Amino acid sequence: MNLMERFRRQFAFNWGVGTIEFGAGKVAQLGPIAKAMKARNLLVVTDKAIAKTDILGKVEDSLKGAKVSYTVFGEVEPNPLDTIVEKGAAIARETKAGAIVGLGGGSSIDTAKGISVIATNPGSIRDFQITSPADFLKMKIHPLPLIAIPTTSGTGTEGNFWAIVTHTEKWNKMAIGGPPQYPGGPCIAAKVSINDPQLTVTLPPFQTASTGLDAFAHHYDSYTANLATPISDAISEYSMKLIRNFLPIAYTNGKDLEAREMMMLASLLGGISFANSDCSAVHCLGEALGGLYGNPPRPVVAHGLACSLFMPWVMEFNCLTDPVKHANVARFLGEDVSGLTLNVAAHRCVDGVKRLIRSVGLPTSLEAVGVKKEDLPAVAERATWNVSVDSNPRPVNLDIFLDLLNKAYKGW
Repeated sequence: MNLMERFRRQFAFNWGVGTIEFGAGKVAQLGPIAKAMKARNLLVVTDKAIAKTDILGKVEDSLKGAKVSYTVFGEVEPNPLDTIVEKGAAIARETKAGAIVGLGGGSSIDTAKGISVIATNPGSIRDFQITSPADFLKMKIHPLPLIAIPTTSGTGTEGNFWAIVTHTEKWNKMAIGGPPQYPGGPCIAAKVSINDPQLTVTLPPFQTASTGLDAFAHHYDSYTANLATPISDAISEYSMKLIRNFLPIAYTNGKDLEAREMMMLASLLGGISFANSDCSAVHCLGEALGGLYGNPPRPVVAHGLACSLFMPWVMEFNCLTDPVKHANVARFLGEDVSGLTLNVAAHRCVDGVKRLIRSVGLPTSLEAVGVKKEDLPAVAERATWNVSVDSNPRPVNLDIFLDLLNKAYKGW
């Protein structure tokens, strides 16, 4: 499919989140927003680390100031588990929660989304896994209203209608959610997203780097996926340049508020973009690795780090399938491709993303982060289960995933 054919196709585009409140200090508006929504007995879903910081204090102060009742559920684990979603939903039902607040990184907000679904719909969260478009009809009842407050700049989940939850028997990641099947239909997207970059200034350098690469992977996947649209393309073209310019600054000086603002914006836009155009092989592999290496006793590989480990190899595999877009990606990453043939320019995106990864000090091989070579076939198999496999611009299968994994294992 050439570039012009992409622009002539029919497509739908759903913004996902209802209202975006963006800017420094915006978290103070949580209480008035919840009160205006007539939300009572909020369930604030967060993790143990956030629960020990003044970030939760700011949330509680706002709710108390508006006289909005709430309960804190602070048991979220990295790579959110189905068992934690079930526990949180039981508390939501017990407290008769009128709305859910997801406070934290992608794990907290995705857990909050899962809780919102099964607090109102019968069944377990596993019953709502999306494996084909027909599964979008599974959700019959509107979830509890969700207010999302991200404290990292990576997942973009506050801006879309997807959640990723780990199945604790199969140890794979389940896609939950999807667009509403009719205007006003049931959907797990947040009613309000409160994006306050001040909540990210204390994010440590490693988390800044890994979540930032996750955001870039969302835009790369979205931009090159088979379901890309003119709107998602425009969003991702803008955002990839933001990340290239501001991620190294945020990594080096976390208190640089402009860099934090731009990274939070790029992350939010990534969630909106890939929700409409889908992800591709980077996230198929990243989520597969996270299923096996997302929780102890194996070494925990952060999702954004996993994406950064796979991205150069997936770019190399995909670039000649759509050289126009990959040459653009190279430019967005700061590569000078003037005077080069299109195919050579396309391949320069690999050099560009390696330079970005190197600038924020992330590891460059699966071996370096503790992944065992004997686990690669299991990761490859789980990658084939991903709902986004067919969206990769070049066809992928078990053998190709295993080849990419072996390359990533040795690294660069």
